[in-house]
Amino acid sequence: MNQTPNELYRTVSEDYLSGLDADCPPPFFTVERELLSATNGAIEDWSLGPRDPNAPAGAKEKDAYPNQKPPGERLSKLKTLLPLQVALAIKYVHHAKLICLSDREEDGNYEIGVYQTEGRLAGCYDIRRDNLRALIRRYNATITKRGIDEVVAILRTECPRVMRCQDANLVCVNNGVFDYESKCLLSFSPDFVFITKIGVDYVDGARNPVIHNDEDGTDWDVVSWMDSLSDDPETVHLLWQLLGAVIRPNVRWNKSAWLYSTRGNNGKGTFCTLARNLCGPEACASIKLKDFGHNFMLEPLTRVSAIITDENDTGTYLDDAAALKSIITGDPFLVDRKFKDAVSLKFNGFMIQCINELPKLRDKTDSMYRRLLVVPMNKSFEGRERKYIKSDYLNRRDVLEYVLYRVLAETDYYELDEPKACRELLADFKGYNDAIRQFLEDVLPEASWDLLPWQFLYDLYRRWMARFNPSGRPESKNAFVKDVKLLEAELGEWEVTPNTVRSANKMDWPEALILEYDVREWMNMAYRGSDPGRIAMPDLKERYLGLLRNPPHGAPNHSVGGAAGADD
Repeated sequence: MNQTPNELYRTVSEDYLSGLDADCPPPFFTVERELLSATNGAIEDWSLGPRDPNAPAGAKEKDAYPNQKPPGERLSKLKTLLPLQVALAIKYVHHAKLICLSDREEDGNYEIGVYQTEGRLAGCYDIRRDNLRALIRRYNATITKRGIDEVVAILRTECPRVMRCQDANLVCVNNGVFDYESKCLLSFSPDFVFITKIGVDYVDGARNPVIHNDEDGTDWDVVSWMDSLSDDPETVHLLWQLLGAVIRPNVRWNKSAWLYSTRGNNGKGTFCTLARNLCGPEACASIKLKDFGHNFMLEPLTRVSAIITDENDTGTYLDDAAALKSIITGDPFLVDRKFKDAVSLKFNGFMIQCINELPKLRDKTDSMYRRLLVVPMNKSFEGRERKYIKSDYLNRRDVLEYVLYRVLAETDYYELDEPKACRELLADFKGYNDAIRQFLEDVLPEASWDLLPWQFLYDLYRRWMARFNPSGRPESKNAFVKDVKLLEAELGEWEVTPNTVRSANKMDWPEALILEYDVREWMNMAYRGSDPGRIAMPDLKERYLGLLRNPPHGAPNHSVGGAAGADD
């Protein structure tokens, strides 16, 4: 049975391409020429049909091929490869695959990846569409835009679907794939599906180079320099861990490091230069915190494994932290792309942000705070700048090779330390970012009543804001109550009342906070005297919703402003 034209083109192409040496394929023009020759030979055979074995040598064509097709049914020979053939060449010669960028196996979440055997991405799959279009033109220089689109469409149906490498122990470095568990360097292979890699060679046994500067007579090495970035040994150890985190993107660190200092010349920018040089330009992006609220700004994350940002604007306020949280923990989030469909992306990588001022976050939940590793960078190198460290030393190949060797071969960790200095700074950040949290921390330990009604707490909160944050805007009562309820797990002996609670025996004595913060709404306005204890004893309802202390403290032993307690 005769083949259809489409069967012919596919069979000839697959027979030819499958016979090539996949490890050392011929050049583009050779593939094009030989595949065209094989195809045109098959076209001729298809059009003429089988030769009559009884026809003599030199017989006329019509006599030698009695079953040849009429001229109107014959196939024309090709001058250029067909879109199908170009697609098959890219699939077979370049190991093209459909690579899932998320953990959701939907059509829109796959990108065509072309395996690279040379260049800066050697050993990785290139998913950039401009490069794919350029590759298509290598096989057909005159192909139209419509033809390119057809090749892409065919690739999306022909290529096998794969997931990116998720093995937490495999790190794609410049000269191979490093197995962190076995401490061995493996050869590149199309079976390892990476879309980016570290731009530094792994050199087994690399030594810490000492660099002498003839101009100022100083000696420098990266270990001593790292030690100089903080007086806290725990923080220095963490900084080394952060360098390891940016080059091990498949580990779920579930943290983002924010390097914080209000002073300049503190070393955090130079540290980021080292981290960026270690990753290489193809593997990292710079995205400011304010841009995480705009999904169209996150497109670079489809092809990098680290976010390293030297500078953030002062006064940064992040209204929507959903994408930021997903990026930190490796959960899917939506990325809007210019002139392309949106894609659900799962970011494999680590993020370092430099901040000169603590940002404000609308999301004040524990799920946000536990994702943050706020690192104090308290040293000052003002007047002692050595600019050549950043511009020269941290770019040197032997320095980077030693750092890579140290963080891969001489370590064994899958979680980041959280030094005491970082925990304390995070606590400060929580208070700075969340006025309601700070308010509760200030007033609850001082409360006399065992039941604090919502309205009392809200009125007290507004007075507290006027005193300690006069430029801030108090939340509405509903928002205030909602935020307090979200913090219930942190309130210690205080709990939210699910139902109204009797005020008797819980509010039968003066509340000193009424006087301390001048909460006039809760003063005893019927009393005309000057006794503080009487002023701080308002008329109360029988039942309230609010915060209940458990166990109760009961009436305090001391009086308010020298006045007698409730029982006197």
